[in-house]
Amino acid sequence: MSGGIYGRGKAPERECLKREFWPPEDRRRWVLALEPGDYFDETKGARANHAKKSNDGAEKGYGRFLTFCYHHDRAAMALNPEDRISPDRVKAYVTHLQEIGNSTQTILGRLQSLLDVAKVMDPKKNWSFINDRASRVRAQHKPVRSKKDIRLSDELLALGLKLIAEADTFKGLDAAILFRDGLIIAFLALVPVRRRNLADLILNENLVRLNRGWLVIYDETETKTHEPHEALLPEILNDPLQIYLSVHRPYLLNREGRWTSDPKNALWISKDGSAMTEMAIYDRVRARTKAAFGKSMSLHNFRHAAATTIAIADPKHARIAAPLLGHRTFSTTEKYYQQAQMLEAHREYVATISKRRNG
Repeated sequence: MSGGIYGRGKAPERECLKREFWPPEDRRRWVLALEPGDYFDETKGARANHAKKSNDGAEKGYGRFLTFCYHHDRAAMALNPEDRISPDRVKAYVTHLQEIGNSTQTILGRLQSLLDVAKVMDPKKNWSFINDRASRVRAQHKPVRSKKDIRLSDELLALGLKLIAEADTFKGLDAAILFRDGLIIAFLALVPVRRRNLADLILNENLVRLNRGWLVIYDETETKTHEPHEALLPEILNDPLQIYLSVHRPYLLNREGRWTSDPKNALWISKDGSAMTEMAIYDRVRARTKAAFGKSMSLHNFRHAAATTIAIADPKHARIAAPLLGHRTFSTTEKYYQQAQMLEAHREYVATISKRRNG
């Protein structure tokens, strides 16, 4: 298996097999489930009333399971889907996801997708063992990162700007990659968007020139919450962005490598002259943060850092974390609001003790 049978261009074993390359019987049953059915036809329409995004997610997740089977249990690809999705194979699949570093949340998402498709493949079979496996994953969950490891947004911004400055000491590809990575980190520290939105930044669509600055903009079809999201790029990034666009991005665009493809107007360009994938950006950020801090940070950690920075630096306005991070409600960021209240209460407590001592 190689090339275009997968999705967005990760390492083959981490990819999601596209539907057109599924085993024929799996593909046939899934396609029937997506077609509108009628009362007398039980073979059609099982997923017809689900949102496209939900079906796409289930399809992608099931493709990940098929990729696992292909690389680690090749004989299973010849089985009917209801036989391939067995308790032992699902257990091995989860173990594999854990071994390559997937988070609990990611694994639970993969299991939910597998369950959604399994119900289509055989509606009468008891698939409770998938939920049982998910319960075991939840029970074994350990926080990926301790609060002791948290880096605040100003530290992340400083790292990005440091890499940008260091790029001047290099030439050619090394300079372009270092500058690009620094700009990605600085951008994410100040505009903590989700990973997909960061990778999908398109010039003149999501990054638009506005007088002397830049506007980062996503419409409701491009965000997880289906709400439009806008942010003015902080002035401190205007000059680095302009240098990247006029010097380093053109250099990268002129390169050709193994994975070269037309990047069109993608902002982030790989060393092969193509648009960077989510996974490529993820890997670069983890490598740079590990080199700087001793422990790597994922792109999602930048969002935690933003909310934590607000809670510590400006606790009275902690709830701005919700719109900053593109959350529809305050519930997702409520823990940071509570953290801010605790920090503020402690500040007032210390101030009270100081007044009594000085009184």
